[in-house]
Amino acid sequence: MDNNYTHTIIFLHGFTMKSEEMIYFKNKINLSLKDSIKDKSFRIKYIFPQAPKRKISCYNGKIYTAWFDYLSENIFTEEEINSTHLFSSCDKIHKLIDKEVLYHNDPKKVFIGGYSQGCGMALTAGLTYSKKLGGIIGFKGIIHKETYLKKIYKQNIWVTNGKKDKTIGYDIVKKLYNDLIKKGYKLTFLSQENVNHGMRSGIIEQMVSLKSWLNKLL
Repeated sequence: MDNNYTHTIIFLHGFTMKSEEMIYFKNKINLSLKDSIKDKSFRIKYIFPQAPKRKISCYNGKIYTAWFDYLSENIFTEEEINSTHLFSSCDKIHKLIDKEVLYHNDPKKVFIGGYSQGCGMALTAGLTYSKKLGGIIGFKGIIHKETYLKKIYKQNIWVTNGKKDKTIGYDIVKKLYNDLIKKGYKLTFLSQENVNHGMRSGIIEQMVSLKSWLNKLL
């Protein structure tokens, strides 16, 4: 799958997870695009980076796989995170993006996405990348305020969150995404009524929306 591919999606896993768990989203995205892409040469390469294991402050220093440390555990307010970890992970992801941009000779052939903590990481990595990418895909995450400590660039963004999410509070998610829209960023936000934080919750509607968004960009 590493030869003669036409597009790349770098997809980041959530907190405590393993990279291979994100194959679930690969399978769903591929299935949703199967009948809409007529170009027989169309092939997506998926890259699933693995976050390191690190001590998590708000969980008494217990060790989990994470892109960055959580300093506080907040559901209905913005959580505090370790910005040094955030940008260190960001630098590593930028190197992956650079490699794929070089392969395609076109940054718009490269997408960055993620689920949960991986969604927040993808938003930071994508928005702080200086070239216009194909887009950013975010499932059930949040844009961290620390992102604005860096210069951010215009990118196409698709994100989704559910109102029944007990891990990331919907009201704060909506506020932060609306703030991004007010800054002039093009963002498609799929809001779902009876959807929780689980990967599979609301996936059918998510794939319909994502397919429509992707078909305009691929």
